[in-house]
Amino acid sequence: MTAGTAEVAVFAGVRGPARTFTYSVPEGLALEPGHLVRVGFGPRSVAGVVVRLDAPYRGTLRAIDALVHPLPLLRGHQLALAAWIATEYRCGIADAVRAMLPPALAGRARAGLPTARGDRREPVFALTPAGRDALSGSVRLGARQLATLRALAAGAVSSADLAEAGGASVAARALARRGLALEGARSVRRIPREFALGEDDAVRDATATAGQADALETIIASLGTSAPFLLHGVTASGKTEVYLRAATRALAMGYGVIVLVPEIALTAQVVARFVARFGERVALLHSALSAGERYDEWRRVLDGTADVVIGSRSALFAPLERPGLVIVDEEQEPSFKQESAPRYHAVDTALALGRIAGAVVILGSATPRVTTYHATTIGALRLLRLPERVSDLAMPPTTIVDLRLELKAGNRGTLSRALRLALERTVAKGEQAILYLNRRGFATVVLCRDCGYVVNCPACDIPFAYHADGTLLCHRCGRHGVPPERCPKCGSVRIRHLGVGTQRVEEEVRAVVPKAALLRLDRDAVRAKGSHAALFERMRSRRAQVIVGTQMVAKGFDLPGVSLVGVVNADTVLSLPDFSSAERTFQLLTQVLGRSGRGPAGGRGIVQTYLPDHYAVRAAAAHDYAAFAVAELEGRRRFGYPPFAKLVLLQTQAKRPETVERRADSYATALRADAAGDAEVLGPAPAFAAKRAGSFRMQLVLRGARPQALLDRIPPSAEWTVDVDPVTLLG
Repeated sequence: MTAGTAEVAVFAGVRGPARTFTYSVPEGLALEPGHLVRVGFGPRSVAGVVVRLDAPYRGTLRAIDALVHPLPLLRGHQLALAAWIATEYRCGIADAVRAMLPPALAGRARAGLPTARGDRREPVFALTPAGRDALSGSVRLGARQLATLRALAAGAVSSADLAEAGGASVAARALARRGLALEGARSVRRIPREFALGEDDAVRDATATAGQADALETIIASLGTSAPFLLHGVTASGKTEVYLRAATRALAMGYGVIVLVPEIALTAQVVARFVARFGERVALLHSALSAGERYDEWRRVLDGTADVVIGSRSALFAPLERPGLVIVDEEQEPSFKQESAPRYHAVDTALALGRIAGAVVILGSATPRVTTYHATTIGALRLLRLPERVSDLAMPPTTIVDLRLELKAGNRGTLSRALRLALERTVAKGEQAILYLNRRGFATVVLCRDCGYVVNCPACDIPFAYHADGTLLCHRCGRHGVPPERCPKCGSVRIRHLGVGTQRVEEEVRAVVPKAALLRLDRDAVRAKGSHAALFERMRSRRAQVIVGTQMVAKGFDLPGVSLVGVVNADTVLSLPDFSSAERTFQLLTQVLGRSGRGPAGGRGIVQTYLPDHYAVRAAAAHDYAAFAVAELEGRRRFGYPPFAKLVLLQTQAKRPETVERRADSYATALRADAAGDAEVLGPAPAFAAKRAGSFRMQLVLRGARPQALLDRIPPSAEWTVDVDPVTLLG
C-alpha cells in the first residue's frame, strides 16, 4: 500500500515560479511524478501534475481526490525542463507543465472528465463465413450487394476500397444486417496533402557535399552527449539533408528525434521530406491540428509508436522516452518566442533540454541571430559551416537600386525601372519571379525621400515612430518629437512617413506584365486552411509566373523555376524603432534573395531601398553574413543590447490612461531606487501599440547583466506581464 505526500503543480492560475502545493496520497493510490491528478483547491476541484513525491510537510493535508490518467504523462526530463522554464522565464510551474500537455487532455482534466482518444474513426468491413458461402450464388443478392461482396472477398476493407472496387459502404451495411459481413471501425490518421512530396523533391542531395559530410561526421560522433551546434549554411546548401541523415543515425542508436520548424505551413517541404523518409515513425504536432488530432499525435509519441516529432515550438515538449537529437530549423525566426505565459524561447529551451536529457542540439540557419553566432565565438556553441550551395549552384548576384535616384528621375511608382525591365524579361523567357514587400501598416517611419535621412530618437538611436495624431514618439524611452517640415540633413521638403502595401504592388505588376499569371501571398490571401499549400503548388507546377508577397515568401519556397527576386522596399523593417530591426532586415532580405537561382537557369536579385549604404542591405545583397555580424555586434556592444546585456520587458495595461501611467511611474521609481548595478531601468513609455482592445498600455525595459535579480528583490504585481529575453520591444 502506498502513502505519503505529493507536491502538485495545480492548474488554478497561481502566479510565481515556484508555487506548488502539497497533498497527502491516499492509501492504495500508486503515484509517480508526472501523473495527472485532481485535487481540492479552495472550494474547487482542479487538475494538476505531480512534480515530486514525499515532499516534507508538517501539519494537516488535504488528500488527492483522484488519478485522472493511469500513466505518468510527463517524463522526468520534462519535469526538469518545466522547472527550468518556470525559473528562467518567471512563470508559474503549472503554466510550464500545462504547456507540455495537449489541450484536449488538459481541458478534459479541468472539466473533471475522463481522458479518451480523440482520433477520427472510419468504418471497416469484413466477410463472415456465411458471406463467403453467398458467393456461390445460393443467396439472392442485388447487383450492388453482389459487387460489394466480391470486393470484400478480394480484400477491400474501407469505404474507399469498396468504391474503388465497384462496391459501396451502404451495400456493405446491408450485408452486415443479413449476417454476411461484419462492420467495425478503425483509427484514421490523415497526413495533410501539403506534406506530400512532388516528383522533383523525391530524391535530393544523393551525394553529400564536403561541408555536409564534415558536419554529419561531427554531429554523429557527438550523439549520446549534450553537445550544441550551430549549422550555418547559405540558402540551398542542404541543411535539411544533414538533419535527415543525423536523424537516421540517432534513430538507429535508439534515440528519439525532435524537429522544430517556425511555422509548419510555411516549411511544408521540410516536413514532407521527413514524412517521406521516416513514414509512420513521424508525429506532427502543431496548432493547425484539431484538439483531437493533436491528442492522437501526442499519444503516439507517449506510446512509443512515433519517435520522430516535427512541429512548431511546443513540439519540443513531446513525451519522447529518450530524446537524443533536437533540431531547430530557421533558428532566427521570432515565432520561436511564445507570446503568452509561459513566455519561453524555444531555441534557448531546446538547448536547456539538450543539457537535461543529454541530447545533441542543432540550430540551423542561413542567417542566425547574432546572439547565437556570438555564442560560437565564446565556445558556448560549436560552429558547423555549409558555405556552398548543393549541385554547384551559384548564389544569385544582386543589384541595389537607390529609390532616391528613381524619384529624381520622375519615377513615382513602386517598381524601379530596373525591376520593371527584369520582370518583363523574366516573364518573356517563361521563368518565374518573386516580389517581396514586408508590409506592416502601423510601422511608419519619417524619412527623407531625397537623402534617406531617418528621424531618430537622440537618446536611443532608433527611429521615432510616426503616430496618427502627427507626433513622433520613441517607444523605448518615451521621448516625444515633432516631425520636421524640412530634412535636417539636406533641407529637402520631401520628408514623409512610409507605407506601401502588397495590393498596390500587385496592381502595378499586373500593369507591367498583364499576361502573366499572378499570385498574391500574404495573411489576407491564406486565411482558408490549405490555401498556402494551394498557392505554392500553383507556383511549383508553373501555372503561375509571378508571386507578390510578404515575408511568407521568404521561407519554405524551394522553386527551381524562380530566376528573379525583387525586394520592393527593403526599409520597412529596417526603420522600425527596435534593437533587432537591422538584424531582421538582413535575415529577411537574405532569405528571400535565396529563393532565386535554385534551378539550372540561375537567378538574380534586385533590392530597392532609400538606404543603399546601410550595412544590413549591403551585406544581404552580397550574401555576406560575417560582414553583417561584425557591424551589428559592434553596434549592440556600444548601446548595450544582447548578447552584451540581458533584456526584460515589463508591460501593464488599464482602461484609464492615468491609472496605467501612475502604476508604471510608481514601479519604475521603486526599481530605480534598488537597481544596485543589476540593470538600467528604461521608461516608462507607451507600448508600441499604446492602446489595444480598449486598454492603455505602458512598458518598462530592464537592461543589464542581472535584471532578474532586480525582479527577485522587487517583484512585479499581478498587473504586469514579464517577458524575459524578448525578441522585440514592440509588443
